[in-house]
Amino acid sequence: MKTKICIPIIGQDEKEVLDQTEKILQMQPDLIEWRADYIEKLDTDVIENITAKLKNIIGNVKLVFTFRTADEGGKQSISDEKYSEICCKAAENCDYVDVEIMGHMKIAKNLIAEIKKNGAKVIGSNHHFDNTPSNGEIIDIMKKMEEQGADICKIAVMPEAKEDVERFMDVSSQLKDILNVPIITMSMGELGAVSRICTNITASSVSFAAGVDASAPGQVKADILRKLLKVNEGCSLKGNISLIGFMGTGKTTVSKALSKITSFKEIDVDAYIVENEGKAISDIFKDSGEAYFRTLETNALQTISSKQGQIISCGGGAVLKDENVDILKKNGVIVLLTATPETIFDRVKDHTHRPILNNDMSLRHVKELMEQREPRYQSVANVKVNVDSNDRILTCYNIINYLEKEGYIEIEINN
Repeated sequence: MKTKICIPIIGQDEKEVLDQTEKILQMQPDLIEWRADYIEKLDTDVIENITAKLKNIIGNVKLVFTFRTADEGGKQSISDEKYSEICCKAAENCDYVDVEIMGHMKIAKNLIAEIKKNGAKVIGSNHHFDNTPSNGEIIDIMKKMEEQGADICKIAVMPEAKEDVERFMDVSSQLKDILNVPIITMSMGELGAVSRICTNITASSVSFAAGVDASAPGQVKADILRKLLKVNEGCSLKGNISLIGFMGTGKTTVSKALSKITSFKEIDVDAYIVENEGKAISDIFKDSGEAYFRTLETNALQTISSKQGQIISCGGGAVLKDENVDILKKNGVIVLLTATPETIFDRVKDHTHRPILNNDMSLRHVKELMEQREPRYQSVANVKVNVDSNDRILTCYNIINYLEKEGYIEIEINN
């Protein structure tokens, strides 16, 4: 399944709408969504005029009309009567009309029938900007929207923790076997952005990219989204990718996101040691000392690196030892994640599981340790990627671009 890319227009008047459309066309979308709720004075005449001009400009690109109400994250609140009126008018010139079915259940069935009569298909949508509903609730919502006559069912949620993203992607993968219509699903915000890319898991038929500006939290720029969707559809890896860097640079976070995007197996070396030893890293340091831990680390790297096609997330001190560097470079590429001391301190200041910081959790100490380690990190890395932005998707994109250029990653030709 090839996921289509939809880019929203969020102009506040006709001129902005048309200007943004010209710019968005350069991004080569499969669909363009006009978010009409951004226009303050909206009536059927305005809709007829703008949709006609949009269809003339965009040619074969499919046009989606959306009036997102304030209850579901939009810009305006309107009556059911006006909502129905503008959706039906938009259907005359648009390919799809977004209908917030759950928020308009009293009028949904008749509204959907009228929209289809006017020539458009219906995207039934539901948005949760505060949380991620339970799996049962998500399935129930999507089934109800299909029962009301939606041609495509869409749900967007907001995660409060990484577990919410995992759970949502899992239930999304189940929906393709439960519903008889295509689905569009997304977990919003930076935390959920990976769900917009991993459509091989979620089975989402459309992913929304940021146009001139984002219309929802977590939208990815169109060029980045297109590249990562291709990678997600299929790629191969020569050797392994080893992520290194000071604590707090996000090696585990990035490796997990990179793993989902590429489908390469992800292994966290510290977690591997913890599982084998049956105790936390801090307890290993406390009970047996750092030298013992470093021996465990080398043994773990030897075992893990004996296989290929993996993303290896290394501990902060792993590459201080020449033997470990040789092990990693023998069968792969080393990627260094970098950040400022201020960024690092902000991320780790509340942690209690960092043994080398437990006795002195201060910015000064972080700077001292980084000054000791940074030259070593820089000297052994094949590529360096800055992560101060805390944007895991951009970080993955930068890593993949380098690896493809250097021949480590190959995107499948049929994509």
